[in-house]
Amino acid sequence: MVRRSAFDSILREMREIRYRLDDIEQSISRWKPKPVEVSESELLLLPDHLRKTYLAVVSKGECSATGASNLTGRCRAVESNYLNQLARSGWIVKQRSLKEIHFLVLKNGVNKKIKPNNDPKPVGPSKGLQAKQKNENGETAHRRMKVECLSSDYDGTISPIDASRSESHVPLDTRVMLREISRLMPMSIISMKDLSFIMPRTPFAHAWSAMGGLEMQIGRRILKRESLESRLPSVSLAISHARSQITAAGVEIEEKNDSEGRTVAFCVDYRRAKNMQAARSDAEQVANYCKALGLGVFRYGNQPFYDVYPFAPDKGQALKKTLDELGVKKGVLYLGDSEMDNSAFNISSLSLGVVHDETPLDALDCDYFIKFENVPHFLRTLIKNGLQFRSDFPMIKTNPNRTKRKSDT
Repeated sequence: MVRRSAFDSILREMREIRYRLDDIEQSISRWKPKPVEVSESELLLLPDHLRKTYLAVVSKGECSATGASNLTGRCRAVESNYLNQLARSGWIVKQRSLKEIHFLVLKNGVNKKIKPNNDPKPVGPSKGLQAKQKNENGETAHRRMKVECLSSDYDGTISPIDASRSESHVPLDTRVMLREISRLMPMSIISMKDLSFIMPRTPFAHAWSAMGGLEMQIGRRILKRESLESRLPSVSLAISHARSQITAAGVEIEEKNDSEGRTVAFCVDYRRAKNMQAARSDAEQVANYCKALGLGVFRYGNQPFYDVYPFAPDKGQALKKTLDELGVKKGVLYLGDSEMDNSAFNISSLSLGVVHDETPLDALDCDYFIKFENVPHFLRTLIKNGLQFRSDFPMIKTNPNRTKRKSDT
């Protein structure tokens, strides 16, 4: 009786599976609209990142940003951006239903009433800022820009600069505003930290560039800098030497690991040393050893810490690569707080230097300054203003050094 009962149970489950498969087959056969056939010549007109999104829509005939995200594996905000680009250039049609926005492809492929935008576009992001002009009263007009992508450094920019590694976090008011903005546009983090550190603390972002561009994650894809493998033996020797050489109490050696768990860079931090003179002596000896190995030692003014990297980190190139992957061409707002952010300041359309006790004001090549404690207020104001930046926001100040450097050149 027991065996018969088990057999009947298995038989019932198999029948239910068959019925469900029949239902799925019937629902697929009734899909409206059905997948659209598109010629290869038309697809070649699209760049790679948009072609992938377009094919996702074509495969269904119609889908939302969420549906496209499920098909491509990229985040919803990125797909929403790509879908709107395709809609503006006439490749797909945008329709709003009661619950959400859908994008669909016409039966004859590209909408012939709207000419596809095949004009070449610049590789880097456009500045997108209105030049300063005089109004009728002779006063200087304020600068404006529609922000289409937000990129930010982490330490000292959206998180406190003096927090230890274990206590580092994005304050609640800043985190709430960043989460809201991430629902409206692509957002990326460009940091000197590694992915295992930065990603759990910034889950609202869509892309992360870690260790100054040594490793990046865009959606689910991980990209590594070329020739990294050849420098790892030297990094291993350097960190072993640092562990044996540094004996002063309170000195931290923070390893920066890639997604495979390998140490590719590290930081020597003696801000909390009991004996600052002894700690500085040990740290300098390690720095000299790293230089002898051909590794890069990167300092931040007179700060009592430095980073050791196999290559020179370049946040500007990291930002540029991230924007290329996200398909962003203009309206890029970047926030940073150190000289390491200067290259990213110059790549972005608009740049804000975040000011705290350790910010080197004279060395920052940003457009404007904002105090660390005013960052959430700025983000809230940006949202209320429809993501339209204005240089007369009360919490930001023009960087006079940037203006002077521009006039000198």
